Amino acid sequence: MNKSKIASLALGVLMVSSGFLAVVLTPTEIPADQQARIDLDTLVPKEFGDWKLEPFNAGGIVNPEVKGSLEKIYSQTLARTYVNKQGDRIMLSIAYGGRQKADLQAHRPEICYASGGFAIDKKTKTYVDTTVGRLPVMQLVAKQGVRNEPITYWVRVGDSLTRGWIEQKITAIGYGLTGKVPDGVLVRISSISNDEQGSYLVQQSFLRTMLQAVRSEDRVWLVGRLDS
Repeated sequence: MNKSKIASLALGVLMVSSGFLAVVLTPTEIPADQQARIDLDTLVPKEFGDWKLEPFNAGGIVNPEVKGSLEKIYSQTLARTYVNKQGDRIMLSIAYGGRQKADLQAHRPEICYASGGFAIDKKTKTYVDTTVGRLPVMQLVAKQGVRNEPITYWVRVGDSLTRGWIEQKITAIGYGLTGKVPDGVLVRISSISNDEQGSYLVQQSFLRTMLQAVRSEDRVWLVGRLDS
């Protein structure tokens, strides 16, 4: 068999196999359509432990994401600022999307803050131990002028928690191989402070208290099937 015939045969096999994989790997089942509807506004209490909702955002903590752009990506979003008796302020941002496909990727802070003119520094994968399980999270610092904002976040894809683009993509591909389109949620907390390590400790305390305050049957929306 000459080289041209071999090349033609190889091309034909590649085209057939590519078409087959495209059909097999195209997710068709959407678990979120079969689940109870999420309501972010009632999911997280407005008051828990030592934390209370600050309705007028007096701390000046501003969300760098434009609401209109978020609504194009997510089906629901929640943005709140909480304050405790010591005067510590935490900005909580939650964004939920029922279909985490390629055109509906969770809007990670290192992307949205950078697009808002922030410099991103000290990105680190770590864990937060809570009473409901060990939480894999990403920590980073966003800087713009005199503003220094330590951030902690994670992205739930289906039942799994991910940190960063690679983990998120691998998890989504895994669901694609099973024919499912996973839902997803991004949970982000941040504060304005030059004391980064102190801020992370306050954020961890906030997370622990918040997760305890969320009803056990609703907690899965935030942390998936977290191993305790």
